[in-house]
Amino acid sequence: MSNSLTILSDLLKESSDFMAVLAAYVTLYLVNRNKDERFAYGIGKLENLVSISISFLMLFSAGFIIYHALEHLREPVHAEGTLPGIVLFICYALTGFYIWLKNVRILKQQSSPIIASQARLWFSKACFDITMASVLIVALIFHEYTWSLYLDPLASLVGAAFLIHGAWAITSSSVGDLLDVSLEESTQLVILRELVKHFDDYDALHKVRSRRSGSNVFIEIFMSFDPELKMFEVTERMERLHNTISTSIPGAQVLIIPTPVP
Repeated sequence: MSNSLTILSDLLKESSDFMAVLAAYVTLYLVNRNKDERFAYGIGKLENLVSISISFLMLFSAGFIIYHALEHLREPVHAEGTLPGIVLFICYALTGFYIWLKNVRILKQQSSPIIASQARLWFSKACFDITMASVLIVALIFHEYTWSLYLDPLASLVGAAFLIHGAWAITSSSVGDLLDVSLEESTQLVILRELVKHFDDYDALHKVRSRRSGSNVFIEIFMSFDPELKMFEVTERMERLHNTISTSIPGAQVLIIPTPVP
């Protein structure tokens, strides 16, 4: 009714957001439900696959917005009756920032690719909504001027840029985990710090292997012990290492593997 590309593009964006949130909910439901022996390491990588799917939805929405924005720049169209859209944009922006802050608090407690993607999604959405509301307000105030006709398509291009940036951030953070990339350097330093604290408990450290699967962190430490020690003494030392590293890295599943000296 308003003939506004900004509001039309938001309709498509809201549809993409709905599908993204629905996919996130279904994924978390499946991750919590399917805990059987067929998936000994869990199905956390499903979170990464869904995150990548969300990024494709965002890219599709961005492409749609860009295409129609270019059309409106060639043939400007005057938007009318945008006041209800302005009110909705402001409400959406407040809601988006609230959910973003909530997801940030969750990420501080436990790392999860799908929650990280949702945080980026809602932050970009809130920024998009507040930008669109501001532009519509300016266009409404200065509607008598010719240059105000270009505000609507230009604002939608800004929103498309937010979507593309968010899609890139989601994809870059999810692909690495799918390829079993080692943990980030800051987490590896935590592991090394704990190993240094218990340097006297083992003879040699051979290697540390790590990866992330969804919100789970798998750490495998290969080390050798004094061959003169009894088995229960080796077990006690392994238990100490296991407990300290698990406490330092929430959600970590630590495996200490005794390894013969090469």
